[in-house]
Amino acid sequence: MSLMTGFAIIVTEAIVGFYKKVHAINFGIYGATMVGKTTLSYQLRTRGEVPQINDRTVGTSRATRKNIKIDGNSHTIRSADIGGEAIFWREWEKDMRKRKPKYVIFMIDHRHLDNNSNLDHQVAWKFLVDTIISNTWSDGKKKKEADYPLAVGIWANKYDIWGKIHESDKPIEKHEIFEPFGYGMRKH
Repeated sequence: MSLMTGFAIIVTEAIVGFYKKVHAINFGIYGATMVGKTTLSYQLRTRGEVPQINDRTVGTSRATRKNIKIDGNSHTIRSADIGGEAIFWREWEKDMRKRKPKYVIFMIDHRHLDNNSNLDHQVAWKFLVDTIISNTWSDGKKKKEADYPLAVGIWANKYDIWGKIHESDKPIEKHEIFEPFGYGMRKH
């Protein structure tokens, strides 16, 4: 390998590394109220323990950048902290429309397992799925290909609480906490 080839490889790697740092991957983190969206946002920004968060998110906060490591590779992601009460669900749509997240995480906890009549997660999930799969935005404007996320996942938060109460012999992906969310889920 010549000196010029080695130099070109090093410069290319530096440019790709700089691009990954500057070009953030948009993530959408949505879910019902008090499920842990704000805590997740703090966790992605800090290392170690996250302090107790007492302030509730009201409306939408500005999207922030976070550097994360996955399998030793550094990535920059950007997510906004949006309230989970039903009055803020249209803010989820505005966020998706403005930032066009490539990946969406829908957060749940165990409240529907503790109380069968609690439908907070299921109703919010239906709203989110309907918003994502619709061909148009709520104002009737047609969606473009870039308006659809590449992947949507469900994050069952607070395992330290519900894992002990609702034990299961099944693998985690088959746990009954996920059963009500079959609507809108399919494998590719």
